[in-house]
Amino acid sequence: MVTISRNELRELLKACPDVKLVEVLPEASFLEYHLPGAINAPLSDCFNERVLFLIPEFSQMIVVYSLNFACQQSELAARCLLELGYESVFDYEPGKVDWRAAKLPVEYGPSIMNESIQSKSCESADRTPPL
Repeated sequence: MVTISRNELRELLKACPDVKLVEVLPEASFLEYHLPGAINAPLSDCFNERVLFLIPEFSQMIVVYSLNFACQQSELAARCLLELGYESVFDYEPGKVDWRAAKLPVEYGPSIMNESIQSKSCESADRTPPL
């Protein structure tokens, strides 16, 4: 796993616009704000299934992030992704607090990608259908 700084991430996003940004915090945190274009795959029991659904191509370049340096979720997620077989995984350790502190753009609310898969997530599969 390779860690990446804010400046390196900015350059990577400019050079490779197809990079997948993955926030691994719970949905409530993602909805509060997230990096532009990011998708949400909370580090939970369903993490592996969700990522495999959202990013089926193992050669896809992925950058995971969480809240800040103290939050270890992005590091754990990066390790999971490598164990699943993803080939190019980076950990933006400073997280979204660092990004926003630098006054870089953020987005609010759900991502289009997350809304389209909501009904297919394992969390919704565990729900009992209404009678």
